[in-house]
Amino acid sequence: MTGRVINRREQHKQHTREALEDAALALFARQGFEQTTVEDIAAEVGVSVRTFFRYYASKQHVLFGDVGHSRVEQLRTALAARPDGEPPLESVRAVLDGADITDEAQLAQIRARLRLLTEQPTLLSAYLVISEELRSLVSRFVAARCGVPESHPYPLLVAGAAQAAWDSALWSWAGGHSPDLAAARRSAFAQLTVGIRAPG
Repeated sequence: MTGRVINRREQHKQHTREALEDAALALFARQGFEQTTVEDIAAEVGVSVRTFFRYYASKQHVLFGDVGHSRVEQLRTALAARPDGEPPLESVRAVLDGADITDEAQLAQIRARLRLLTEQPTLLSAYLVISEELRSLVSRFVAARCGVPESHPYPLLVAGAAQAAWDSALWSWAGGHSPDLAAARRSAFAQLTVGIRAPG
């Protein structure tokens, strides 16, 4: 019984979080980021401002906050589950491939977020925080699997390739040059990691 109650509570939290993100993106697109207040977002969902701040620290945080950070946590869990004897580069490739976004609704949300970033450059800091979390996560994983310091060139190169592949594919896709985001990211990662040799 307790398990079901906790599960319902978590489902309710997730529903509220998603509703706040959807409402914020719709309002930002309709009336502009600067013109939209936290009160507007909360009212759109039918919750209090206090409830909004229970999930997000600010308007900027709602832009990429939960979706970005939860994605990083999913990658962290997936990397930790890879076989111990697997080459780190293969582990990273497999996990990134498994995390590629193909759902049309999610892709539409990504487009909306990127559009806001181009219209409001001051919001880029929110994106950069998540991008750096991805780079740091991959670097720490590769360093640990290879038994080398994080400052070693190999984990830094692999992590940089993962970050650059995501960035280049994302903006190329958003600009209409790459029709398939997942395919663009995989191609970029493959090109960027050719010739990166593991320590020893």
